[in-house]
Amino acid sequence: MKFIRYSILVIILSIIAGCGASKKFTDKESNESYVEDNSSIIRVLLDEKQDSFTYTADETVNLKDELKSICKINCGEKIQCKVDGNKVKSIVGNKEYISKFFQIIPEDKRTVNYNDKNYKGSFRITSHNNKIQVINTVALEEYLKGVVPSEMPVGKGTDNYEALRAFSICARTYAVRKLNSNSNYDIYNDVRDQVYGGEASERTLSNKAIKDTRGLILTYGNVPAVTFYHSTCGGFTEDCANVFSIKNAPYLQSIKDGDEPLCAISPKFAWTEFYSETEFIQRLRAAGLVTGFAWKLDTINVKSRFKSGRVNELEILLKDDENQVKTVNIKGNNIRNIIRTSDNKSILNSTLFDIRKGENNYVTIMGRGYGHGVGLCQYGAINLSVMGKDYNYILSHYYPGTKITRYYD
Repeated sequence: MKFIRYSILVIILSIIAGCGASKKFTDKESNESYVEDNSSIIRVLLDEKQDSFTYTADETVNLKDELKSICKINCGEKIQCKVDGNKVKSIVGNKEYISKFFQIIPEDKRTVNYNDKNYKGSFRITSHNNKIQVINTVALEEYLKGVVPSEMPVGKGTDNYEALRAFSICARTYAVRKLNSNSNYDIYNDVRDQVYGGEASERTLSNKAIKDTRGLILTYGNVPAVTFYHSTCGGFTEDCANVFSIKNAPYLQSIKDGDEPLCAISPKFAWTEFYSETEFIQRLRAAGLVTGFAWKLDTINVKSRFKSGRVNELEILLKDDENQVKTVNIKGNNIRNIIRTSDNKSILNSTLFDIRKGENNYVTIMGRGYGHGVGLCQYGAINLSVMGKDYNYILSHYYPGTKITRYYD
């Protein structure tokens, strides 16, 4: 991740409110009339897979180029945008405009719609590599409202509230580190960065958590911290250097997450995957690690593990009909990408597992956790919140040595 150094005023949080089961938030708080937010602006890439883009206004919007306002588009009217070299051609009725980019701004300053989702802020239409890019330009605090409930369970009642406050700071910090990118946008809207669902994702409790932590980020050495997070650590978080090759983040070292694992409440705390011999070898073939169809499984060994218990290197021995042996070694997070789940619909839940070859060469993987294991464990944070721990405690637990800092008011 790229980031710039910031001049930051560090504040001490003198009052940290706990969250009890009796705490109430009304729907009215989540349905405030929209007010333009003066916090940092973030550019979120929504789509880049098309060489043209047609926008049909579902309300009155204003079309602007990089210099000026061009025209007003009424409800039901269309704007067609096409790649024109390194610029964009915008067609409205019988008129054509060419600019480096165009902005579609809702007249009532509330939302704009794309692919049946409403987004706050405006749309910027630009081009790159002969593709149209649809970018949501939105205030950072409004962006977070579409991220926090998309990435973390909101739960019922207010038990998860302190975890949501902690996570709001994590997500804000992650976004701050992505600001001022040299490309047309700052951040993806999916798992490449943070899942962003727009206005429809918003929830009363998560909106409140974002509002109550407005402008707060985590810092280490006076710069925004690297705030990786995951669903379920399985009892131990992972050293960042073992997954992401980041060596200068001492606050992202492996920790034991409770004498009794805090994330044992997660539905993905323990899991099992089964593979036939053919299915297992097919995963190796798909990854280009073996060729041909004569190979049979001989043995599977865990050659080494990290301190957390996660598999560092997996050794697989294969034999063919002539008894020739082939050794396949898979390391680190590549194990998840290559072996995948037994239904082959996603990467393996985690690398915290035991593996064995059984009867008829069926392979069984029995594991714990969900995700890479680095940084904040979301279900562990939820359990700490239920136990009455506040967001400051949660953040210092998962990112020891960091400070909560005000990035903007």
